[in-house]
Amino acid sequence: MSIFNEAPEILEVTLRDGSYLIDFQFTAQDTVVISSALESVGFRWIEIGHGLGLNASSKGKGVAAATDEEYLAAAAEAIKSARWGMFFIPDIGRLDDLRLAAKHKMSFVRIGSDITNLKSIEQYIGLAKELGLIVTYNAMKSYVVTPAEFGRCAAQAQNWGADIVYLVDSVGGMYPDEISKYLKAAQLECDVSLGFHGHDNLSLAMANTIRALECGVVLVDSSLQGMGRSAGNAITEVLVAIMKQRSFLEHIDLNTVMDIGYSLIQPLMHHRGMDPMAITSGYARFHSSFTPKVVSFAKKYNIDVRDLIVKLCQIDQVTAPDALLDKLSSELVTEKFHQVFTIPAARCTNLKQMNSFKALDMLVSDIRPLAVKSNKFSTLNIVISDQKQDEFYVSGNIQKTVSHIVGSVSLSTDEQLISVLKRIDGLVDVIFMDVDIKPVGPKLPVKTAQEILKQTLLLTYRDSRIWIDAIENQIVRIFDEVLNDKPIVIVGNHPNTRILSLCLAERGAKVSVIRSSNEKSPVLGEESIDYFSGNARIKNISQIKHNSEDAISRLKQAQLTVVWSGNKQMFGINEVRVLTPGSYLMVAAVGSILPGALEEASSRGVLLLRVNIWPVLAGALIASHESFLVHQKSFGCGNMAGIPVVAGGAIGKKGDVIIDNISEPTRVIGIADGSGGIIFDYGKDDEVRVNRVSKVIMSRLLKPNLIEA
Repeated sequence: MSIFNEAPEILEVTLRDGSYLIDFQFTAQDTVVISSALESVGFRWIEIGHGLGLNASSKGKGVAAATDEEYLAAAAEAIKSARWGMFFIPDIGRLDDLRLAAKHKMSFVRIGSDITNLKSIEQYIGLAKELGLIVTYNAMKSYVVTPAEFGRCAAQAQNWGADIVYLVDSVGGMYPDEISKYLKAAQLECDVSLGFHGHDNLSLAMANTIRALECGVVLVDSSLQGMGRSAGNAITEVLVAIMKQRSFLEHIDLNTVMDIGYSLIQPLMHHRGMDPMAITSGYARFHSSFTPKVVSFAKKYNIDVRDLIVKLCQIDQVTAPDALLDKLSSELVTEKFHQVFTIPAARCTNLKQMNSFKALDMLVSDIRPLAVKSNKFSTLNIVISDQKQDEFYVSGNIQKTVSHIVGSVSLSTDEQLISVLKRIDGLVDVIFMDVDIKPVGPKLPVKTAQEILKQTLLLTYRDSRIWIDAIENQIVRIFDEVLNDKPIVIVGNHPNTRILSLCLAERGAKVSVIRSSNEKSPVLGEESIDYFSGNARIKNISQIKHNSEDAISRLKQAQLTVVWSGNKQMFGINEVRVLTPGSYLMVAAVGSILPGALEEASSRGVLLLRVNIWPVLAGALIASHESFLVHQKSFGCGNMAGIPVVAGGAIGKKGDVIIDNISEPTRVIGIADGSGGIIFDYGKDDEVRVNRVSKVIMSRLLKPNLIEA
C-alpha cells in the first residue's frame, strides 16, 4: 500500500509540539484521550511524546509527565488504525530508543536535525527503515541554507532511506514566497515526498502552510488551538476548514474537530486559542452581526448553530432572512448529526493497595501535570495524625483551588516526615504542612522541613484551627448567614469545643455545651468568656452536664447538634431519640458517635452532616501563599528617583511615597503619615514627589525586561 495518497493530509502534532506549552506535562492518560479523539474524528497521522523526542527526559531536556515507554504503550492502546509516531533528535535519542518504539508497533519516526548537521541522521534512518518504520526527515532551521542547498539535503536524505522530507520554519520567520522557492528546489533535485512544519511568530504559519499545500506537499503539521512551542503552530481547526473548502479532508468533521480543540485543549491555553464560532465564521464567510438571530433559531430547533451558519452562507452571505433560517433549521433536524468523538474511560487507581512510596509517587505524577496545565501551583498537604500510624498514608483525592492543585498525605512520626520530604522536594511547588502539636507526631516539623526542603516552598497551618473554622463556616452557611438566637448544642469533651462555642456565640447563637460529668478540665466561666472573646455582652453560652435533665431539654430544642468527642464517646441512640426531626446532626470527627446512633438519627428524619474542611483549608492555603508572595515581592522599603518608597505593609516615615509593590510596582497609592496611615489628599510638594515616582513606574511598565523564552 502506498504511504501517501494524492490528497494531502494533516499530521496532528498537539501531543508532541503542544507539550512545550505545558512543560511536557501531557500524561499517558492525556495521550490516550486526545489521540483517541483525533483518530475517531478522522485524522490519519498523529504525533505523540516529549516535544524534543525519544529519550529527551533522560537527557535533561525537561522531564515529561510520562516515560517514553508509557507514551508508546498509551498510543498503542488508543490508536487503532491511524499512523502514529514520535520525534527523534540525534545525540538526544539513541538507537535503542528506535528499537523500543518499533517493539510497541509505532508507525513512523520523525528524525530531526539542524539542516547544517545532516550527516548525523544517516545511521538512525538506516536502523528505522530496518525496523519497518516510516521515516520522515525534519530539516530543522531549513532557512539557514539556500533553497538549492535544501534541495540537495532532501536528495541526500532520500538516498539514505527517508520516505518524506520536511521543510521546517523553526522560528516562524519565513514568508510564503520563500516556502515556494525551497520546495521547488527540492522537487528539482529529487522525487521524495515533501512536508511542511511552521511556527506562527510572524502570524504567517497558516499562509505558509497553504503555500506549501499549493506546492504539492503531502503532509502539513498543525496543532489544536495552535498549541505549540514559541508562538505556536498552524491551528488545526482552521487548517481543516481551509482544506475542506479546497475539497480535501472530506472524511473529517470540522465541528467535531473544533469541539475537541475547545474542550480538551483550549483550557490549557490560558485564554489563548481559537473560538469555534470564529473559525466557523471564517469558514462559511458569515458576518458575526447575525449571530444572535442564528443562535436563536439553533436553540429553537435544537441543532448545532455552526451547521446552520454553514448552510445559510451557502445560500446567502449578505443577509439572514427569518424565513430562510426557519426552513434550513427544519431541514437540519432531519439530517444526520455530526460525528461525536469517543474517548476511553479515565484510569482509576486504588492508592490504599499500594506501597506508601509508590502511592506518593503516583499522587505526584498526577498533581504536577494538572498544575502545569492549569497554570497553578502543585501542592502536597501534610497532615499530622492524632494517632500513631505504622506508615504514612496517601489520599487518593486531588483538590483544586483557583491557584493550587492539592494532594494530601497523613503521617505521625519524624521518620515518616523525613521520608516524605526527601521524596517530594523539587517535585511539587508547595508543601502545606500541619504544625499542630499532637499527642504523637514529629517534635519540630518546621525545623525538619526547613533543613530538608531545598527546592519546594514550605507553608504551614494549624489543623485544629482549620477544623474549628470549617465547622463554623458550614453551620453559618446552613443557617443562611444568620445565627442570631439559633439554639445550637455542642456535645463532647474535645478541647476545641470551647473555642467553637465562643465562635458561634459571638455570631449570636444560643450555645449549650454538654460535657462529661466527670471531666477534670476547667469549664468556661463568664470571666473567662469575657476575657477570651473580648465581647462583654456574650452571655449566651451554657455548660451542662451529660445525662442531666437540662441536657435532654437543650437537645430537644436544638436546631443543630455538633458531636465532637475527645477521649470519651458520650452521644448514642438515647441522645438521638430526643432530637427533633428536621434538625441537623453534625459529626465533627470520625468516631465521635456511638454505634447505631447514625442509623437511628436517619430513621427519625434528622439531617446528618459530616464536616467538610476543604473550603477552609483551601482558603488558608491561598492566604498563606499570598502572604508569602506579598512578603517576598511586595513588602519593603526602597528608593525611586531619589524618593523614599514603601510597600506591602511596611510603615514609612512621614512623606514617604507608598506604592503597591516594592519589586514590581504598578501605581502610587498615597503618602505615608509616619504612623502607618495613608494620606490621599496631599500638597504640592508631595505631588511633585508622587509624580517623579509615577514616571519611574510608567517607564518600567512601558519598557519591561525581555526574557528569552
